[in-house]
Amino acid sequence: MTLYTRHQLLLVLLLVGAAGGGLAIDHWRRASPDLVERLERVDRHERAASPDVRAPEGRRATRSAPRDHDVAGGRERRTRADRAPRRATAPDAPLDVNRADAPELARLPGIGPTLAARIVAARPFEALDDLVRVRGLRRATLERVRPLLALSPP
Repeated sequence: MTLYTRHQLLLVLLLVGAAGGGLAIDHWRRASPDLVERLERVDRHERAASPDVRAPEGRRATRSAPRDHDVAGGRERRTRADRAPRRATAPDAPLDVNRADAPELARLPGIGPTLAARIVAARPFEALDDLVRVRGLRRATLERVRPLLALSPP
C-alpha cells in the first residue's frame, strides 16, 4: 500500500525538478553576470528587430528598446562607463556652506543631490563640525570635503 499514486509522485517529482532548475539558473546568473547581460542584450535586440511583435487586442503595442545598439538605429550606443556614477569635480575656491546652493554642494566628492539638499535645509552652521548633524553625512565624508569648504557667519 502506497501513500501516493503514480500521478501524484510524478507531479511532486516535476515540482521538485522545476524548483531545482530555478535554483540552478539563479546560481548561474549570479556567478556570471557579464554573460547574462550579453545574452539579455541579444534577446532585447532580436525582440526589437522582429516586425511581427503584436500586442493583445485592445492594448497598445510596445517594444522594449535595447540599451546597447548601433548608432545607425537612430540612438546612441550606451556603454558601461555611461551607466557608472559620475565623479564629482572639486570646486576651485572653497564653497561657503551657509551660502552655496544645493547644485554647488552636490559637486563636492561624496555629496550627492539629496545630501546637498539636506545640508541646505539644516542651515545655518556656526562651525564646520556642525555638519555632522546632517543625516547621511558621515564623518569620513566630512573630513574629505573639509578643505573644500569655508564658513561665513550665519
